[in-house]
Amino acid sequence: MKEHKVFNVVGFILIVIGVVFFLYPKVINGYNKMSSNSQIKTFESEVKNDEKSLIEKLKLDCFTYNQKIYEDGQKVQDPFFYEGESIDLSQYGLKNNMFGYIEVPKINVKLGIYLGASKENMNKGAVHLNNTSLPTGEKNSNCVIAAHRGNGRFGDMFRNIDKLEIEDKVYVTNPWEKLEYEVSEVFYISPEDINKILIQDNKDMITLVSCHPYGSSKYRYIVYCERVGE
Repeated sequence: MKEHKVFNVVGFILIVIGVVFFLYPKVINGYNKMSSNSQIKTFESEVKNDEKSLIEKLKLDCFTYNQKIYEDGQKVQDPFFYEGESIDLSQYGLKNNMFGYIEVPKINVKLGIYLGASKENMNKGAVHLNNTSLPTGEKNSNCVIAAHRGNGRFGDMFRNIDKLEIEDKVYVTNPWEKLEYEVSEVFYISPEDINKILIQDNKDMITLVSCHPYGSSKYRYIVYCERVGE
């Protein structure tokens, strides 16, 4: 009888452990989605309540930044190594270092875009790689946006980036407008092959980046997106 009770207790514990392992990723992913949505709402509130003159100044400074890196050439490293901020958003009334957000309906992604690939920023959402273009919707620009491939700690993020196909839609909202892009090419590279993420002449691009394959950082998965609906 005692052995039977022990067997029941062990079985119950194993069932509980199994349920926890099954539910944990879903709970974490749900929490991260709520957190991301909350941060995006804060960003939208800041933009709505900000002085129009500050947003116009930010817009002009972003155009100037993009033109400068295009004319001077880009000095870019692996996106998961480069932490610097391109612009100090606090000067324009945006306090949380969020420049906007990205939406990828095909893989159910909606993430804030933070300036600089710091550990803190990458734990919160997607990041803009310094010395690549800011997403302003202009020619001769390529905004590189990186995010984790997802795990139990960060939620899905770009977990399913390899599910994207040609002509899938990608939307980026900056402080003054929403931009529409389509996937034009997908491939993977070594972390050192940075020439693949540079500006391409006369194109308005967004490039999505994450580790590849899932669970490894051996390669970087690349998704080129080109502007549509201008």
